[in-house]
Amino acid sequence: MTDNIPVHLRITGLIPSNDDVDSRRLAVADLAKTWGEVKKVGSIVSKAAAIAASLGGDGRPDGELGTEVQGAVQKYASAFLYEDRPLEVGVCAGLAAVAMLAPDPATNGWTIQDVYSNALWSALAFQPVLEDGKRENLRREVLDRARRHSLDSAERARERDAVPDPVDLVVMIGEEDKVTTNFKKAALDAIEALRRNSALDREELDFLWWSQLSRSRLLDRPLSALSEAVKLVGAGIEASNHLRRLPAEVHRDLVLRTVDADPEFDLPELLAEIGGDRAPLAAGVHASSNVTAHPTVFPLLNAIVTGNADVVGSEIKRKASTWGARALLESALSRNMATGIIKQ
Repeated sequence: MTDNIPVHLRITGLIPSNDDVDSRRLAVADLAKTWGEVKKVGSIVSKAAAIAASLGGDGRPDGELGTEVQGAVQKYASAFLYEDRPLEVGVCAGLAAVAMLAPDPATNGWTIQDVYSNALWSALAFQPVLEDGKRENLRREVLDRARRHSLDSAERARERDAVPDPVDLVVMIGEEDKVTTNFKKAALDAIEALRRNSALDREELDFLWWSQLSRSRLLDRPLSALSEAVKLVGAGIEASNHLRRLPAEVHRDLVLRTVDADPEFDLPELLAEIGGDRAPLAAGVHASSNVTAHPTVFPLLNAIVTGNADVVGSEIKRKASTWGARALLESALSRNMATGIIKQ
């Protein structure tokens, strides 16, 4: 995944030497390894937000990320200073994220890599497209990798386990007539598979029953009484309450099942459209403190919770269906952050 380093280093306008490419490749590998070992959910989301910021806008990273990337590069190229070549921070950070998300997802749907991929997808997808084609190619590469990893993980997390066939019970009598059996080992795999499959079946049933409702529980009104934008945003937030894993494409499709005219709004216009329904929608947001701490990862939920739409990308008009899908993505990530559980 890091073979694009020679191409992306040209973002700076300089022709990289072989030493430049080799040192950055080693730094990227080190960063990917270090970031892949972070276990605190809030720290992961903060790192994802910093990576996304270095890829968008003017490309100038925050000091903490710049210093971290500088330290990684200086292990192999001691003269590197990020303030002299700030765009290289985005190159190294972005490609470290791509490398980190390259392996196939795990099957539990909530790993360190899943947090990174969903947070990066959310933050990068909200940014404006860059006019600089070279920088936009890098930003798009990271966005596409994050989105693909997120969706693949969501699908794999819902694959049912095969329940193993029963094995013969073995009873052994040892010294002093001590009796041992293989019962626990024989039964454990089957029990775990049945538990996992049952949890996935319960999620599926809960979500399908919710999708049949003709009213919003958060807003306590029939769907027919809501404007399309409010209905879709509310559906995205409510849907996340019925998910035990991060959302897959089928969940997005069910959230958007009522799309009709699909009008466009920028974020301030959407807040105005939501109007007095903002408070009940905000009440449905999990871990609102996490949301407000990371407004570039949760731009929609942060605006709903705080009423503040001042974030890069808020001026872009998006279809109501896009806002509904974003409500699902952000709400599911926020809900999973609230659990604080990461398994490797």
